[in-house]
Amino acid sequence: MATFIGELVGMIVVFWVVFKYVAPPVRKLMAKQQETVRAQIEASEKAEADLAEAERRRSAAVEEARLEAAKIREDARADSQLISAQLRDQADVEVERIKQQGQEQIVLQRQQLIRSLKADLGQEAVAEADRRVRDELSTPGAKSGAVDRLLGELEGMAGEREDAQNSGVS
Repeated sequence: MATFIGELVGMIVVFWVVFKYVAPPVRKLMAKQQETVRAQIEASEKAEADLAEAERRRSAAVEEARLEAAKIREDARADSQLISAQLRDQADVEVERIKQQGQEQIVLQRQQLIRSLKADLGQEAVAEADRRVRDELSTPGAKSGAVDRLLGELEGMAGEREDAQNSGVS
């Protein structure tokens, strides 16, 4: 029994030393570890909340970008239709201007052609009259007959003048 009591006292001394000197630093270490784990859990929860918020903002930004892209496409479509209409209007104005210019050019060319034809026709008429007179007067008898006819016409015109003067004087 003495051994038993000796062992019991040794064990009590060991327990007392453990509780007196070993347990407090171990408890402090365990408390510190628990505090570190609690801080990590809080940081993890905060990180999850931040991640969820970031995901929500990303989704909102993506949706906003999608709406902005749709608006830009609509604006571009409207702009392209407006530009197309303006180009069509400009083309119509240009076509009308070219058409007007062409009509004016045609009128000028027509007038120039008429003047040219009149000049050519006058020259041809004079040339034809000259040729006919030369043909008519190519023989001496025809010359004499033409001169007699001309003199007769002149005498007839002079006689008509005298009659006119006499009837006007009386």
